[in-house]
Amino acid sequence: MSRTIPPSLPQYTGLRRGRHTLRLLGPVVQLGFLGLGFAVFLDKSQSLLSDAQFTWGERTVMGAVALVALGGSAMAGWVVGVMIRILADTFEAMADAAESARRTTELIEGHVVPALLRIASALEQSPLGRDRIEPARQRPARP
Repeated sequence: MSRTIPPSLPQYTGLRRGRHTLRLLGPVVQLGFLGLGFAVFLDKSQSLLSDAQFTWGERTVMGAVALVALGGSAMAGWVVGVMIRILADTFEAMADAAESARRTTELIEGHVVPALLRIASALEQSPLGRDRIEPARQRPARP
């Protein structure tokens, strides 16, 4: 009487495909942030390489700003990449939770409900079962 449950479910492939797509998109976004930081770094460091007469302190400040721009964008790319990976894992967890809820429902419908129906019909057919189902009510004593 038990039904077989298929191991793969086609209705949750969209979530699983979204997870795969996000996993592939994470490194691309990280490289994009790194490229943006490198562009800002080159923009800020261009004046360091020019023939302009800057003092040592001005060159140090410009170099620090350029390095902070590069490091900050690398750090932002890393954070965004981690967040994308977490979102991808959340999609996978959602698909697993939906699949397990569906399978649990099928198992309950396939095993528990028929067993309860058999118990109920057995109790209805036995003469002792009627007494158990419908007990005589006792009235409270009047004072």
